[in-house]
Amino acid sequence: MKENTFLVVGGNHINEIKTAIYSAFIFLNIDTDVVQVLCWLMFIDTFSGIIKSFVLGKSFDFKVLFFGICSKLLILLIPMVIALVGKGISKTYDFTSILDAVLKVLVVSEGLSIITNFYVVKTGKDIKNFDVVTLLLSSIRKWMLKIIKATIDKIEP
Repeated sequence: MKENTFLVVGGNHINEIKTAIYSAFIFLNIDTDVVQVLCWLMFIDTFSGIIKSFVLGKSFDFKVLFFGICSKLLILLIPMVIALVGKGISKTYDFTSILDAVLKVLVVSEGLSIITNFYVVKTGKDIKNFDVVTLLLSSIRKWMLKIIKATIDKIEP
């Protein structure tokens, strides 16, 4: 009964939730058009991934689908975190170009995943996807560590 209540309450407030998320993107100066494109690509990627699993004869697993959707939602947090950090230190560093690059990489990554899924559906041959997000996260981490080291060097030369 509690799960149904949660779904009903969440369903009744979906527009408020969307508005809050959209407002956060606007506050953070994140291009909402690109985010909408990214969301659509994530939806198409999820759907094409389901079709791919059927073509490859893999059993459909709601647990895998749930974690896949959760990981897509976490991917949306990457630009938000970068924008928040950028907003916090905007007087010293300009994160605009980094944020733009991250959004572009995420869009192209989703597009590549969709094209790969279509290829697998068409040929019936599985292809290992390239993990762009892990590579991106590693690069962002290295870049932020450089900022931390440069800032500490200013404090303690």
